[in-house]
Formats: sequence, C-alpha cells, structure tokens
Amino acid sequence: MEQETQRKVVEFSMLEEENKKLEQYLQSVEQQMMAFHALKENVNEISKHKGEILASVGPGVFIKSELKSKKVLVNVGEGIVIEKESKDAEKVIEKQVKKLEEAKEEIEKAISINFDLMIKIENDLRKLIEKNGKKDSRNN
Repeated sequence: MEQETQRKVVEFSMLEEENKKLEQYLQSVEQQMMAFHALKENVNEISKHKGEILASVGPGVFIKSELKSKKVLVNVGEGIVIEKESKDAEKVIEKQVKKLEEAKEEIEKAISINFDLMIKIENDLRKLIEKNGKKDSRNN
C-alpha cells in the first residue's frame, strides 16, 4: 500500500513539474504572439507613412530616416530574405500568428489533461490515506 502511495506521489510531482514547463512555454508563445501582432501593426503603419521616420537601431537608440519604398524585407527561413509588399508581409505574419495560436491551444490542452490527471491522483491518494487510517484504527 505504501509503495502505491509513493508511486502516486512521484507521478503527481512529475505532472506538476511538466505543467510548470508547459506554462513557461505557453508564456513564451504568448509573448511571441504579442510581438507578431505589434510587428503586423508596424508594417501596416509603415505602408501608410510618408516622409521621415525614426528607425530603431537598438534599445532606446533611433535614427531619422526616409522611406524609399513601401516594401519590406522578410526572413522566410534559413537566412533567406525576400522583398514583399506590406500587405504580403502582413499575410506572412498572420500565418506565423496562426501557427503560434495552434501551438498555444495544444499546450493548453496538455496542461488541462495534466491537471485532470493530478486531480485523479490526488483523489486516489486521499482514498489510500483513508484506507490506511481505517486499517490503523482497527489494528489498535
């Protein structure tokens, strides 16, 4: 009986640890989603803008610059950069956001499944403790 209790405690701890990692990953995905939403908005604003802009060259450092084109350069993977119209770049960004939303849903499902398992284990542990308590009171 004690081995079963220990096994359940270990299983509960493992699920709890896995959920902590999943929640960290979820937070990272949500931050990436916010960054892509901001990026999409920035690309949209650039397409409307005329004249001089402030371009960031690092945290808190900007240079004044003039837009020569409404096209943007998009990294399509493996260091390959292509020129796209703003609307096309926004579509690429939307696809990335969709992938992140799908990943977020999968992570949330996994967390939910783990929580359900943790609740079941907790209930099983309560029953085992009750059984042990009843056995001990009969033995005394």
